[in-house]
Amino acid sequence: MSEFVAGNQIKLLRDGAEYFPALEAAIEAAEFEIYLQTYIFEADETGLRIGNALKRAALRGVYVYMLLDGFGSKDLPKTFIIDLENSGIEVLIFRPKISPWTLQRSRLRRMHRKMTVVDGQIGFVGGINIIEDYNTRSLLTPRNEKAVQIEGPILQSMHATMELIWRKLCRV
Repeated sequence: MSEFVAGNQIKLLRDGAEYFPALEAAIEAAEFEIYLQTYIFEADETGLRIGNALKRAALRGVYVYMLLDGFGSKDLPKTFIIDLENSGIEVLIFRPKISPWTLQRSRLRRMHRKMTVVDGQIGFVGGINIIEDYNTRSLLTPRNEKAVQIEGPILQSMHATMELIWRKLCRV
C-alpha cells in the first residue's frame, strides 16, 4: 500500500493538445536528465516534435533515457531510433521480440507505462502515448486521454522507480 505524499502540485492535462506542449517545454528546460517511458512512440508529427526536443536536450549534455515497449512501438522505424541514439539518447526496448509461436505466458508481458521525469523536478504520468491525437484508424474521433503534470516531493519516488527499472533492464 502506498502512503499519501503531501505538498505536490498537480495539473490535469487533457489530450495531446495540452500534454505535448507541456512535455516539450519541460524537455527544453531540462538541465541534467530525462527519463521517458512510453508504450507507443510513433514517428508522426507529434513523435518527431518530441523526438527532436529530446535530441536537442541530449546534444546540450542532458542525459536522456528512453524506454519503449517492443510491441507498442514496433512500428517505430529503426532509422528513427538510430538517429535518437546518434544524438546521445539511450534507448531501451522492453521485450523487443514478439513471437506468436512461443507458448510462454510471459510473451504477453508488456511495459505499458507513460511516464516522464525531468531533472527530478517535473513529472508526467497518465494515459497519453507519444502519438498524434488524430493518428487513429478512424480519423472521425481523436484519442481522448488524460495525463497529469506533477511537481513536488512525489517526484522522488517516481524518479527512483524509473531509474530502478532502467538499471534492471540494462542488466538483462
